[in-house]
Amino acid sequence: MERKTILIIDDNRDIIRMIADELKSHHINFNVINANNGLNGVRVAKQELPDLILMDWDMPVMDGLEAIRILKDDSSTQDIPVIMATGKMTNSEDLQTALEAGAVDYVRKPVDFIELSARINTALRLKAQQLAINELLQSEIDLKNRKLSTTSMLIVEKNSLLGQLHGKVVRLESSLPDISTEELRYQVKQLKRQISNDLDLDSSWDTFKMHFEEVNPHFFDRLTEISNELTHKDLKICAYIKLRMDNKEIARLLNITSGSSRTALYRLKRKLHIPEEENLREVIEQID
Repeated sequence: MERKTILIIDDNRDIIRMIADELKSHHINFNVINANNGLNGVRVAKQELPDLILMDWDMPVMDGLEAIRILKDDSSTQDIPVIMATGKMTNSEDLQTALEAGAVDYVRKPVDFIELSARINTALRLKAQQLAINELLQSEIDLKNRKLSTTSMLIVEKNSLLGQLHGKVVRLESSLPDISTEELRYQVKQLKRQISNDLDLDSSWDTFKMHFEEVNPHFFDRLTEISNELTHKDLKICAYIKLRMDNKEIARLLNITSGSSRTALYRLKRKLHIPEEENLREVIEQID
């Protein structure tokens, strides 16, 4: 059975010892550690990353409520379940205050150990279930990102192939003798026009956009809220930046030169009203 670390934060050493002994006697897989006030508790929590915290409310230096708020503001500790324990703040309003601060549950002192054990087991089980759900969601996101990468590669390959064909047709057209029939010239021009049109087709983009919005459902809405000047091309560039593509990759996807790509990025920054000292990529990557 996987060993679980329980952090008890309480300024009363006798209570810490009593709860620790009771937990270890009934849960052989529990490793119990402690701290004597909220400030030390926050420090220990960040160092040890326990599986669960049992937090006293009324303590010197820093009370339990403030400690919970600090823990919930830190990405390394915000997902650790905290059960608040108190013998003073015991009415329904106090319970609501503790839950709003980030506690997952609430026990009254003197502690009923059967109740405490049940609440700890429930909190640990819910945490395990949430972790499993998060892993499934991350796997789904990873799969969708792989689809995005595959679609991006297909767009690049399509553009590269059509670009080569377009170049060949241009060279063929220029090499036709003056005596070539008008019909032949007409067919070559039609072929060249068709390839040029294919380079601008959005069928590949539509597929890409569909997969992209599965991972980033509000991204384009956020962009249009920031600026109503964005063109279809601008939105494409923003999506590619969100996927951390470099300028060369973006140029290939849009079938433009590196110089044109830099110009487009400069104009995009102005349209999004991003200050000169801020980085366009960093701003776009932070848009959810």
